[in-house]
Amino acid sequence: MFHLGSKGTRQPLRISPVSCKTFSHLVMLCSLLAVSSLGTGCQKASYPEEKIVSSIQEICRKEYGVEHVEVKIVGKTLGVFLPLKKLFMMDVRHLVISGQLDNLESLFEPDPTAMDQLENVLFAISRVMLSTDKGLLFYVLRAADVQETGLELVLTGYIPDVSRVRLWDIPRSEYRKRVIHELKLNQAILWERPVRNLLQNMGTVDRGELANRYFLVQPTRETVSPFFYDEMTSAKEKENLQYDLLSIKSHPYTDLKALVYVKVRETYRRKRDASLQRTYPYSSGSEFEYIFVVEPAEKEFKIVQVISFQYVDEMNLLRKTDFPKELKMDERVDLWSERFDVEDLTLGVFLARQLNRRVQAELVVDERVRLTIKHARINFQFGESEMEGSPDRQHQSFEIHFDFVSKDMKRPPRALKDVLGDEDVLYIFELLMKEFVTVLRSYQFSDFEDLSLQWEPEGYGGAQDVIDKDHIELFRQGKIGIRDLLHLSP
Repeated sequence: MFHLGSKGTRQPLRISPVSCKTFSHLVMLCSLLAVSSLGTGCQKASYPEEKIVSSIQEICRKEYGVEHVEVKIVGKTLGVFLPLKKLFMMDVRHLVISGQLDNLESLFEPDPTAMDQLENVLFAISRVMLSTDKGLLFYVLRAADVQETGLELVLTGYIPDVSRVRLWDIPRSEYRKRVIHELKLNQAILWERPVRNLLQNMGTVDRGELANRYFLVQPTRETVSPFFYDEMTSAKEKENLQYDLLSIKSHPYTDLKALVYVKVRETYRRKRDASLQRTYPYSSGSEFEYIFVVEPAEKEFKIVQVISFQYVDEMNLLRKTDFPKELKMDERVDLWSERFDVEDLTLGVFLARQLNRRVQAELVVDERVRLTIKHARINFQFGESEMEGSPDRQHQSFEIHFDFVSKDMKRPPRALKDVLGDEDVLYIFELLMKEFVTVLRSYQFSDFEDLSLQWEPEGYGGAQDVIDKDHIELFRQGKIGIRDLLHLSP
């Protein structure tokens, strides 16, 4: 999404452009990914589908010393999550926690160690994804600061583009434009951190220190549930206590609070000198579920409440908590997100996002746009809907959601033609439509029916118009101009 403020300065909406130093590092890394693929030819696949995940993790661990890399495959998308201790040189944790971080640009200088690890993981990804029989089409690498800010660099690319640049079918300068690079705040990382750290240290840190580190107030049987309170109390009686995370998801709650769901497997060995009067109602290897309520403290999120999915009855038997049916706890948790979710990308969606980045890069340096446009908002999208009368077919279309106000407009426009008919706005549309047809042509992408123009002015109404694919092709061939394409001709 692209936005120009009233003074012609670029401002981020949802996702900020990365700083100049960060961008230069990403450009270098994108080039390295292309170069690293030069050694891979058309040989027999070295990494069968069932070994893709383990192979990437093994290469990262054994050859580069990069631990804890997570890998997922969803559809034809390969997702890799690289947890980092530090992503940027500057410490902006207090700004992130307080919500005062409005503009990410120019604040960050990449940490050299983080960039080295990112480069190594890119090498590992390229080796595997270009030599597998899986038929992958997209890769998404997310390098996240999991200990401080929750910020993450995201690189998204189309795997056939890597092969094309290797064969010199496209130049490296074009390849770099095709890799989508974003800087995002991953809230789930911040919400999950106190819960992950608590469970990791339950067997090695005493209860008082755990309370000071990870809880906003001292935990009681009422605030953390009798079952979990007893878990914390009895930890000192167990050896080799370990909580294996089987699932962890989170969801925003109210007043900056969040809910963190965990499912864990507890393993332990009872200490010889433990109290013989305590009888545990479960054995080592039992699985438990909890919801932790967290809220922001001075520097990080802390736990304020724990809801247990199990309890011990008066007969010392383990029982499952009966939540009211209307809460539908199981259904709700299934819809919550993880810190590392992988989207099943399609080429249409990828191209729409790539177009956003390309158009943004072009417009922010355009002198005429800077001098003539007071307000601009552009967002390409790609969507599917059921075709009327043909439930088995999907109507696929691109959409441009936009709003423009030029400096020559005496009053806000009230009709779509008033916006599109403005000469300065028309100039922008000619630029972005040329970029649109060029990109689609370069990918030989034709699996769409039309392009929908969605005018969305602030504060009132709006309108839309639809351009069919045949007219878009005539525009690409130079047989009609931008006015005819936008239905502005008399």
